[in-house]
Amino acid sequence: MKNNRISWELYALKLASAAAERSEDPYIKVGCCCIRHNNSTASTGYNGGPSGIEINFLDRDLRRKYVIHAEQNALLYCIPGEIKIIATTLLPCNDCLKIIAAYGIKKIVFSDIYEKDDSTLHLAKDFGIELEQIKLT
Repeated sequence: MKNNRISWELYALKLASAAAERSEDPYIKVGCCCIRHNNSTASTGYNGGPSGIEINFLDRDLRRKYVIHAEQNALLYCIPGEIKIIATTLLPCNDCLKIIAAYGIKKIVFSDIYEKDDSTLHLAKDFGIELEQIKLT
């Protein structure tokens, strides 16, 4: 009998997509999932403000000063070297890519590329991080 299960990458990306639904950001909802080397789920996260902080989402530029990215929220619960795959619904920004590299993560799975900045596509190579795009349907 053939194995019809989805890959660990797609599994992580679907968990990231579910996490994104918790975001209160009306402009862009981003989710993240961290998978350990034994394929267990270490954490999930989504973009939003720090606990107890109200953000005025009507001012899109002002909100950027307060929003914590999904990757940052997910990595709060991880130990450097613990994570094999980080899956995000949106290609990580340069700042998140640096944090991901510092945690020793060598593979990022993502669904969409941020239309305003795709430089992570080029920087990941410098950090020795594999990128895999999987479009969610």
